[in-house]
Amino acid sequence: MNSHRYYHCLLLLITSTLLSCTNAFAPTQRRGQISISSLNAVKQRRFDPSYNKKPPVFNKSTSSWEPSTETEDEAYGPFGSFLRGGPSPFLVRIIQPSQYDQAVFKYMAQTSCSRAEAQGNMDAYFNNAADWAYQKQEEANGRPVVDYTELKPKQAILVITWALFVTPFLGRCGYLIAFGDKGWGIGLDDIFNF
Repeated sequence: MNSHRYYHCLLLLITSTLLSCTNAFAPTQRRGQISISSLNAVKQRRFDPSYNKKPPVFNKSTSSWEPSTETEDEAYGPFGSFLRGGPSPFLVRIIQPSQYDQAVFKYMAQTSCSRAEAQGNMDAYFNNAADWAYQKQEEANGRPVVDYTELKPKQAILVITWALFVTPFLGRCGYLIAFGDKGWGIGLDDIFNF
């Protein structure tokens, strides 16, 4: 009976995590593309205005963005997205890598920015689309442009701390409350007694 309840809770946790990570994808007219409507509403300013390579192009026959011959390789991998933007952009890159690349190429084409800058912006977008859109609106109104490619040590330490310590601790507490004999009456001895 307890194991049946455990599997239901685990399934609910996994489903809610996946759904919350994929909510950044809005439906589009073309199947399989990510809609970033915030890009069209605001005039974008680049962090590095000296970048002048040819942007990706949209291939109508395949309905996808394709990198130009001048498009550089990925600036950083999924773990870099994890450190800069947290678990949401990391999971997007792992679960839907082609759609992540399409979002990066589309951003590059619309703003004529580098791939590193586009990756940083898409990581920020997938982490929190509302804050990212607000920041872009503020930039259009004359505020300084944010460099989303910069890996901030404080932010990276916070992400790693949450991933390695806080989340497992809270998960252990939740497990003991749900399946332990004491319910809400658990103590630190119960939590750290494996």
